[in-house]
Amino acid sequence: MKRILVVLALCAAFAFGQATQSADQGSAGSSGVHVPIFLGGALGFGSGTGVGNERGLGLRQIEPMIGYWYPGVGFLRAGYGFFNYSEKPDNGKALDVEHSDFDLELGVHVLGQLYVLGAYSRSKELSDLGDVAWNEWSAGIGSVLTLFGKAMLFAEISYRWVSEHYDPFLNESVEGTRLQFNIGFATYIY
Repeated sequence: MKRILVVLALCAAFAFGQATQSADQGSAGSSGVHVPIFLGGALGFGSGTGVGNERGLGLRQIEPMIGYWYPGVGFLRAGYGFFNYSEKPDNGKALDVEHSDFDLELGVHVLGQLYVLGAYSRSKELSDLGDVAWNEWSAGIGSVLTLFGKAMLFAEISYRWVSEHYDPFLNESVEGTRLQFNIGFATYIY
C-alpha cells in the first residue's frame, strides 16, 4: 500500500509542477498544449471487485494512466489499476488477494467539458485459493475541470458488464453488472 501512495504522490507532484510551469509560461505570453499526451491517475470506487459476492462498496482500484487527450474533442487512455484486499472463505482463514485491472478507455466530448466514454478491462485476482481472470465492458459519462491550462481534474461514472468467470471463494461461476465511480487528475507532459 505504501508503494501505491508513493506512485500517486509522485504523479501529483509532477502534475502540480507542470501546472505551475504552465501558469508561469502563461504570464510570459506562451501557453497551450503542444502535444496532447498526458500522465495521470485515478481512484476507482465501485460495487466490489466482482459480482456474486458480498465485498460491498468501496475503493476498487488505484490506477496510474497515460494516453492522448485532445481538449474538447476526446481521449484514448490506458491504465493499470491495482488493489489488494483480504477475503475469508467460509471454511478457512483470511487470504490475501491481489486484484489488478488493465483498462483501455475511449472518450468523446459531447458538450464542452462533458464526455461519454466506453472501456474494456481485463481483470485478474491472484490468491492461494485460486487465480482467476475475466473481462469487463463499460459505458459512462464524465466531466473535466481544467486547471492552469495543462492540468485537469476529472470525475466519471460508468456501468460495467462483468463477463462470466469462476469465483474460487464462492466455488461457482458468476457474472453480472456493477457501477464504478472514478475521480482523478491528469497533466499534459509537454
